[in-house]
Amino acid sequence: MQNTLFQDFNIIGSYIGEYLLKYKSLLKLDSTVLITGETGTGKELIARWIHFMDETRKDKPFVKITIPNIGENIFESEVFGYEKGAFTGAISSKKGRIEIAENGTIFLDEIENATPSTQSKLLQLLEDRIYRKVGGTEYMRTEARFVIATNVDLYEEAKQGRFRSDLYYRLAVLDLYLPALREREGDIIEIANFYIEKFNSKFCKSIKLLGKAEINELLKYKWSGNIRELRNFVEKQMVFAESDKLDLAELKLKCAAQNLGSISYEEYIGRMEREYIEKIYRQRNGRVEEIAEAIGMSAPFVYKKLKEHGIK
Repeated sequence: MQNTLFQDFNIIGSYIGEYLLKYKSLLKLDSTVLITGETGTGKELIARWIHFMDETRKDKPFVKITIPNIGENIFESEVFGYEKGAFTGAISSKKGRIEIAENGTIFLDEIENATPSTQSKLLQLLEDRIYRKVGGTEYMRTEARFVIATNVDLYEEAKQGRFRSDLYYRLAVLDLYLPALREREGDIIEIANFYIEKFNSKFCKSIKLLGKAEINELLKYKWSGNIRELRNFVEKQMVFAESDKLDLAELKLKCAAQNLGSISYEEYIGRMEREYIEKIYRQRNGRVEEIAEAIGMSAPFVYKKLKEHGIK
């Protein structure tokens, strides 16, 4: 698990790596860490990196709590645990996730979705590091480390009154920001090639690393889903690859769709038509009769379109 983690950590790019290494000594403390970044930027990966970089915690549990997945009415029983007979159906005592993570790391994901009631309970937990099981009479202390993730600006949310300011300041002891993929273009190629090599091994394929043409196409696209979107794109294309190169036809169409406001309708349709015919052309090795049959048009039509779009 740890070797895989550090392999995957390399894909986040040199910028984040250097940024985090500045805090390496501080990461061994008990201070709460707040990680802010768009969806898909690798917040959980960083949280796990923090956990495994801590010599005192790396062999202890890493417990993830996704806030929206736990309803407000069961938050305490799920997170703090409960004693036998605490409520109907509690036929035995149960450890909460805080207790399970003892001396390890608790990763609270999507904290921005915490209700006011949940925020209040988290504030007390982080302030005093004590909690009580549902139906219990004694308080318990946790020595776990808390790492928090959000995809919104919590400072701004607190200013607008949508998030408790006292909780925000308790969370943001160490505040790490993960830039979006579009803000670090140099990492896009590194990450894409990393996944090509990874999936070559997984799928027993031999897809070539990106060439100049492929690089240009990847850099044109904005990757709003960040690393997760790039990873899923590479995996999908490699699963269905029919040659030793990634098929970027789908990416070109997505890129054109992103830029619809800057091109005319005719230009967009023309791009789609060219990509479609070019793809069939490659699949049929340039045999016009077969291309015509595949797209349901005449051979003269195909010749016309090949000339029109400069496909040779």
